[in-house]
Amino acid sequence: MISRVAGCCFWMHRYVERAENLCRLLKVNRSFLLDVPEGVADRWFPLIIVSGEQERFAELHPPPAGDDGEIVEAYLTWEERSPVSVITSMRWARENARTTREVISLEMWETLNDLWVDLSRGKARRRYDTDRDTFYKRLRDGCDLFLGLSEQTLLDEEPLDFMRLGMWLERASQTARMLDVKHHTLGPSRADRESPVELAQWSALLYSCSASEAYYKRVPSKPDGRSIAAFLLQDPALPRSVLGCLLRARATLERIRTEGRPELGDEPAALLDGLIDRLRTRDIDTIFGQSIHDELTNAIDTTAAICASIDRAYFDPGDQSALLVAS
Repeated sequence: MISRVAGCCFWMHRYVERAENLCRLLKVNRSFLLDVPEGVADRWFPLIIVSGEQERFAELHPPPAGDDGEIVEAYLTWEERSPVSVITSMRWARENARTTREVISLEMWETLNDLWVDLSRGKARRRYDTDRDTFYKRLRDGCDLFLGLSEQTLLDEEPLDFMRLGMWLERASQTARMLDVKHHTLGPSRADRESPVELAQWSALLYSCSASEAYYKRVPSKPDGRSIAAFLLQDPALPRSVLGCLLRARATLERIRTEGRPELGDEPAALLDGLIDRLRTRDIDTIFGQSIHDELTNAIDTTAAICASIDRAYFDPGDQSALLVAS
C-alpha cells in the first residue's frame, strides 16, 4: 500500500470523526444552556478553547464575540478559515475520499459526497437557520453511516486498518476535549463539592458521547461527576472512552505493523503504550485531587504526538499535499 493512499485513508476518517463529534458537542451545549441561568457559566467560548481555536477566533471576531452563541456556532460550523470547523472537516474528508476512489466503496463515496453537496449548496444552511437540532442530527447520522459503511463494505485489509486507526485516535482526542469543556465552563472539578449545575454539565457530556445508557447499566448508584469522568476517561469497554479508543487504536496499529515493516511503528506504539499505562494506573480520585484538566490536556497533547509520529512513520513527509494537513 503506497503511503499517499494510507495517509488519505487515515485522514479521511479523522476528518469525518472530527465533524461528527463537533456536531455532538454543539447540539448538546445548546440543550444544556437552556437550563443554566445567565452568569452561572461561560456559555460558548469554552467550545472555542477546547477546539484550540482561541487565537484564530480572536483575530476574526474580537471580544466579546466569544460570549455570543450565534457567532461561536457559526464559526465552528461554517468558518472555512478554521481547520476544525464542520465545513472544513467535511471538505477535506470528501477530498481525501475523492483521491482514493479505488480504495473506498461506492456506498461510502455516495454517502460522503451527498453530505458535502447538502452542506455546500445551501440546503443545509437553510436547515441550520430554521431547525438547528435537525441540522446537527442529519450531519451526525450521515457521518455515522459513512463510518459504518466502511466496516460493512470494505475488505478487512490494510486500507481499512488505517481508516480505523485515524478514527480511534481522533475519537480519543475529541472525547478528552469534550470532558475538558466542563473545566472551561464551570471551573476546576472537586468531587467533594459538586453543584447541581456541575452535575447537569457532566450528564450533558455523558449524553454527548452517547454513553448515558451504558453508564446507567454500569453505575447503578446516583450519578456524580467523578464516576462519569472515570467512565468516559478510563472504561476500556466503552467505545467512546479515551482509554477504550486508545486500546482499539493500539490493536489496529499492531495489525498494521504485522502486515508491513514492524519497526516503522515503534515510536507511535511506544507513545500509545505510555498513555494507555498512565490512564490504566491512575486512580480517578488522584486525578480529581490533582487536576482532571491537566490529565485531559496530557491525553490530548500525547494523542497529537502519536498522530504526528504515525505521519512520520507511514506517510512520506516529502509527498504530503494539502489534503493531509490538519490541526
